[in-house]
Amino acid sequence: MIEKALETFTLVPAPGERIVGDQLAGALPCYLFVHGLGSMRKGDKSAALFAHAAARGRAAVRYDQRGHGESSGIIGQVAVSELIADASLVLDRIGPSILFGSSLGGLVSAFVAAERPNDVRALVLLAPALGYVQRMKQRLDKHGRLRTSEGFAFPVSQHVLADAELLDELALPKRLPMPVLVVHGTADETVPHSLSEQFFDGIPHAQKDLMIIKGGDHRLNSEISKVLARMDLLLG
Repeated sequence: MIEKALETFTLVPAPGERIVGDQLAGALPCYLFVHGLGSMRKGDKSAALFAHAAARGRAAVRYDQRGHGESSGIIGQVAVSELIADASLVLDRIGPSILFGSSLGGLVSAFVAAERPNDVRALVLLAPALGYVQRMKQRLDKHGRLRTSEGFAFPVSQHVLADAELLDELALPKRLPMPVLVVHGTADETVPHSLSEQFFDGIPHAQKDLMIIKGGDHRLNSEISKVLARMDLLLG
């Protein structure tokens, strides 16, 4: 039912490049879903978020990050700063939003929220890819390839590594004045949950919530209904 109500759109972030996404019409602020590395816009988490939006008459948007799905680019060749700019371009299209980011999408969402606090009304981070550069370098094999949590391996360009080193993650929590929900599983083998706990502690206001899921993995697909309920509780 919801799929039939979606409008597919295409944005052009640079000449010869494209971002493909889906939009569900409704009231603002819009839920904006940003997926993780090696994933795509269509999946269990985005489907649950769109159903949640539809039940409340709220707009929702999801899109394939460049290097993924129907968008242009090659995974491992698109810099994180480009992904942040892409998310900001999507935000331009839809207006005030609640960003809902998973893994790398969580890191991207946090940077966008810091850059555009007036447009990002709240932030939900699922197993955000904190410590991105350090973990990425440590996980590269002898051929310079990175393997995702789903087992997909791909080479990572040096310019992507160099770009990621410029990201100031340490200052990021202090730049988030909006309500923030951070969710992480204790059985996450990709990103330690302690990084989310440290990130949460650095947010300098009380409109925040930390949800540590015992036994939860990196994907957290089976916990999404609980996450949405916790989000509603935080946002009132």
